[in-house]
Amino acid sequence: MPEEQTINSFWNRAAEDNPYWYVSSHGSYDADRNLEEFWASGRTIWADIKRAVGYTPSPTDTVVEIGCGVGRLTRAMAPEVGSVIALDISESMLAIARQSKLPNVDFRMARGFSLPGISDGSIDLAIGYCVFQHLPSHAALKSYVGEMCRITNPERGMIAFTLTPRNWKIWLLPILRAKAYLREHLSSGGPKGIYRKEWVGIRPSSFDVSMISPIPFQCHPFDADRVLYFGRR
Repeated sequence: MPEEQTINSFWNRAAEDNPYWYVSSHGSYDADRNLEEFWASGRTIWADIKRAVGYTPSPTDTVVEIGCGVGRLTRAMAPEVGSVIALDISESMLAIARQSKLPNVDFRMARGFSLPGISDGSIDLAIGYCVFQHLPSHAALKSYVGEMCRITNPERGMIAFTLTPRNWKIWLLPILRAKAYLREHLSSGGPKGIYRKEWVGIRPSSFDVSMISPIPFQCHPFDADRVLYFGRR
């Protein structure tokens, strides 16, 4: 699938170039990343998600994480649940994530926009943090949300994911993409490819999300510039 190949290529290059910045683009691209602070932010995010959606982890729970990257959130979740299936489309990102050597985490290569190999109704929490905004289309989002609904337990399963909201800033995207393109091609420093659709992705409205979802979601602002969607089967 050409689209999958281009996404894979983008994120592999990002992992080889500056993986921690592409996972969390706060701070300077060129400065050395404070990794202690980076990993600590994963614990903060996990605490905020649990509080927002009302999820109480159990040592028997199985969690699926879509777009785990280098495992920032995975490291925070793993000690509190029975097992985690963590997926990413980039082999290079997964190679970094596996260095954590978490005994109850199965790091897997993602294929397309589905979750093959995960049984129906077998998961207690399916989560995608700071990843769906990079998807190439609403069809890809619909596929993932449908799959998250399929794999979660029909009695207690929970789904949670974030998106960048669609607001007035959407009209600035062409200008911002052009600026990023020029900056990359006129300078040897800075991030690469952030003008490309693999980074810019989608900005669906809450109405768009409700129309593609098989279950109703609650949503509210989360972090500085994201919306958290969550619901139960």
